[in-house]
Amino acid sequence: MTSARFDLAIAEACRIARVPFEEFVSTVMAGGYPCLPGVAPGSPRRFDETDLLALYIFGRLLAFGFGGLRAGEYACRAHAGLRAEPRAQSISIALTSDGGKRVVIEQDLQRPAAAMLPERIHFDIAAIRRQLQQPADRSAAEPV
Repeated sequence: MTSARFDLAIAEACRIARVPFEEFVSTVMAGGYPCLPGVAPGSPRRFDETDLLALYIFGRLLAFGFGGLRAGEYACRAHAGLRAEPRAQSISIALTSDGGKRVVIEQDLQRPAAAMLPERIHFDIAAIRRQLQQPADRSAAEPV
């Protein structure tokens, strides 16, 4: 069972990132989102910008038809990439020639490395940052 603190922090982050709360909590409870803030004992449950970016990517991967566990895996790979390279301009999940998948972090949108890989899902991090900064408290009639 999750604590109230757990639910409230995650509910707010899901609202901001426009992610279905119940589906995210199910993924977390199944161990499919290891980059969740506050997992380590004594660490705070605060979603910083990188955490929200990864959560947003998780939500979009769900919308693309990924299952929760796979979406969590790739969102956490993106999270690690953003932590390692905070100036990243884009992130792509690309199929490699051997059938594998990899996360590609790019700083320069003029020469995207993932563009060399024809089968990819591309995320414009700068655009996502701008979207996450917009007020998320919209009326029920407004689409997300």
